[in-house]
Amino acid sequence: MNFRITPPINIRDLSIFLEKMNNKSSTHIGFCGEDRGEIYDHLMNDFSDLELKDSFLIAYNHSRIVGAIGLDIDLKRGYADVWGPFVEGDDIDMAQQLWETITLKTPHTIKTFSFFLNEDNHFVKEFVLKNKGIDQGSDFVLRITRDRFINHTPSDVETYSDAYRQSFINLHNEVFPNTYFDANTIISRLNDFNHLFFVTENEHDIKGYVYIEANPKHMEANIEYIAVSAKLRKQGIGKTLIRVALNQLFSYSEMKEITICVGGDNLAAIHLYKSVGFLEKYKLISYKITRH
Repeated sequence: MNFRITPPINIRDLSIFLEKMNNKSSTHIGFCGEDRGEIYDHLMNDFSDLELKDSFLIAYNHSRIVGAIGLDIDLKRGYADVWGPFVEGDDIDMAQQLWETITLKTPHTIKTFSFFLNEDNHFVKEFVLKNKGIDQGSDFVLRITRDRFINHTPSDVETYSDAYRQSFINLHNEVFPNTYFDANTIISRLNDFNHLFFVTENEHDIKGYVYIEANPKHMEANIEYIAVSAKLRKQGIGKTLIRVALNQLFSYSEMKEITICVGGDNLAAIHLYKSVGFLEKYKLISYKITRH
């Protein structure tokens, strides 16, 4: 196939292409979105630390998109999550050209490239292994739909206040020491749609917390973080936090489904989510390519 590789010409056309590719398990890439409106909004407002023209490349056959690859770059941490490569017709040469071209454009401070593939996406698995990717394990994406949700409003849950700030910071740092949002970033992101809930121990200390983000306009919602103090686990605190998160997220009429990603080896968390109604949606395999 004849094609030329350039930055995106039309972002809405790109969003439509990504929606088509990401709604098939054989070409699905995790965390890229499956709705064109959600994808467009993310690309325009919240994708990569670099401009989109420096973060995405498209393969065009005349004016038709036949392939694409994007790097959601985090300059501070020196890594990128890879969207793709998405190609029509399992053209491994096109995928390789997209990859080599975009990595040449990428700052050399970006050393790690992470891929999250649907287990049925054998084409990208072959591509990653060809490029010396290392298997990083698996994750399950679980979902609960509105019709499976049983409304339950816990009485012992509070929203964020500064009185619990230090206790929250301590617990977040303990459970998630190297994560994409530190505690202060989470606090700074709180708004009408992003909420932080606590199960409290006293006037200054928390037993656990859950942080959620919602975008009702695009029917998107995430339980970003949930944590319970190690000394207080197996007391039902985690289930309480999940329920209050779901109460809030399903309070938006636009929300039909909530998803959560859980490590494949985290059997306790999988059991916990299934106990409140979550079912398995798909399995993701993660790979890492390191640039030397």
